[in-house]
Amino acid sequence: MYSLKLSDRQTIDYQVRISRRARNVRLTISAREGLTIIVPHAFALSRIPSLVEAKKDWIASHLERFIAAARSCEDAPTDALPEVISLPALGETWQVEYRETPARSVAAVSDGTGKIVIRGAVGDERACRAAMKRWLSRRAGDRLVPWLLQISEQHGLPFLRAVIKGQRTRWASCSRSKTINLNYKLLFLPPPIVRYILLHELCHTRQLDHSPKFWALVMSLEPEYRSLVKELRQGQKLVPGWASHAQRR
Repeated sequence: MYSLKLSDRQTIDYQVRISRRARNVRLTISAREGLTIIVPHAFALSRIPSLVEAKKDWIASHLERFIAAARSCEDAPTDALPEVISLPALGETWQVEYRETPARSVAAVSDGTGKIVIRGAVGDERACRAAMKRWLSRRAGDRLVPWLLQISEQHGLPFLRAVIKGQRTRWASCSRSKTINLNYKLLFLPPPIVRYILLHELCHTRQLDHSPKFWALVMSLEPEYRSLVKELRQGQKLVPGWASHAQRR
């Protein structure tokens, strides 16, 4: 176990995992394992402390967001309206402001300053949650679809179109027509896991089932997919209640 001094008051322990399948050094932060440095088999371990020191600002920033998101999930009631929305997939944190107006409907808009403004009948919590989910869908469309296209072009895995949905259990899916459905809840997952899910669905454009051929293709493009799948099993815990639960009628 290694240690990194982030400040005079904070030191973080981290572990190093050597992977024969890894091509590059990768840093991950998870609730179960904390900070993990994944390195290729031939990587010189003596280089790790200086490498981690160079990434100290990135680690501190992401660790702070991770802790804040975890505390928010633990402390807030399941369906409580948020005052802050953290989107780890994009490295974004948004302040939420509620403004009562005479309008009967509720709308959520971002004002370009890192703030989401909820306008209208904000006393209607169900309507507020629905408005924020619509905002998440738009944000996912703006950021996840271009990301999907980038990976598609990088690996030569074309798709017909991408649709943003709010499926209750599925993170994403791919149809026979090569239409890829993406769940806006992906925004609450760490970037490496989101990238894996996007790549997973793109692999289905070539191999629709989960046959050995499919997993061989996944392995060739993401050698660390097994560890990412393991982390994904905890993914639903990262989605706040207001964004994941069906609306009560």
